[in-house]
Amino acid sequence: MINLGLLRVRRIDRVISTDDIIPGRYKHMFTDPSELAKHVFENIFPGLAGTFRQGDVICTTATFGIGSSREQAVSSLLAAGVKAVISPGFGRIFFRNAWNLGLIAIEAANLHAAEGDTISIDLEAGGITGASQTVVSFAPPSERMLEMVAEGGLLPLVVKRLAQAGAQHEGRRP
Repeated sequence: MINLGLLRVRRIDRVISTDDIIPGRYKHMFTDPSELAKHVFENIFPGLAGTFRQGDVICTTATFGIGSSREQAVSSLLAAGVKAVISPGFGRIFFRNAWNLGLIAIEAANLHAAEGDTISIDLEAGGITGASQTVVSFAPPSERMLEMVAEGGLLPLVVKRLAQAGAQHEGRRP
């Protein structure tokens, strides 16, 4: 069972674009996600970047990650400590980039969690629980997506599988 417990809620209740997450000017200044993380949400919420900590979950009531295919939007959130984003809807490219890099992106509406609340997410069962409500349901991610998160993203999963395939191939040689 993949259960993420005691994640601190960070509320952002507005439509968020990838440019809101990480302004484009930083995309060309830094390649290190930890440097980018210092600037997340800088244009719309100055100072917010410094308040994130490992295991935070962003909860929003509006669409999250619309706009460009900026992969740095996801890597900067991960480097800031964000473990998951819960939103009623995502920009499709952001959603795919999130799972590919190991950021959990959950489509769920009606999550009534306040800033600073703690919630638990059961990815396999598709449920979110918190102090202010019992369960909010969502469509559980596929087994492949769960594997990607467990390995830290798509590329680490592919590397692991290639290594396993190579080891099996080596075992077949006479």
